[in-house]
Amino acid sequence: MAQTASYTKPKKHKFAVYAGFGPNYYFNNLALGKSYVNDFNYSFTGRVMWEPEHLLSLGVESGYFRLYTYNTPEPNKVHIANTAIPIQIVVSMRVLQNFYVNFAMGQAVLLNKIHMENNGDFSASSFSVADFSGTLGYRHKLSNRFSISAETKYYYSGGFVDRNIALLFVGGYRF
Repeated sequence: MAQTASYTKPKKHKFAVYAGFGPNYYFNNLALGKSYVNDFNYSFTGRVMWEPEHLLSLGVESGYFRLYTYNTPEPNKVHIANTAIPIQIVVSMRVLQNFYVNFAMGQAVLLNKIHMENNGDFSASSFSVADFSGTLGYRHKLSNRFSISAETKYYYSGGFVDRNIALLFVGGYRF
């Protein structure tokens, strides 16, 4: 009688979702009122990726990047918040066992909210068509499905030539 060894291969999950948040730093390019700009803000990001067994992965990325806030002192107090909401195609490449780089390109909606104590609130939005980002990250697998990552993400918005860099803490789930 022949014995057969039953070996079950772990299931390969080809799709993944990632969500993260963290602080960011705005590269201040404003000419007027440069000292009133708060350069440190926050970012949220989310990705849906197709991850075959190769080194390259493809997906879609979006997020919410608070680029900067602008606050003037009394008596004519003004608060401005400038935010980017990108929608980008992302290409990811595993560099080493746990390290990866991402390149993303696409459009963004730029939101500008202004609150003036004496004149009320104003909002404006515009569309930026030439945005990109680059990411260097480290991913640690917790199991076959779950992972945690730390990423450094550079974001460039071509609409008003805004740039920032973020340190993101990301959780991932493969399905």
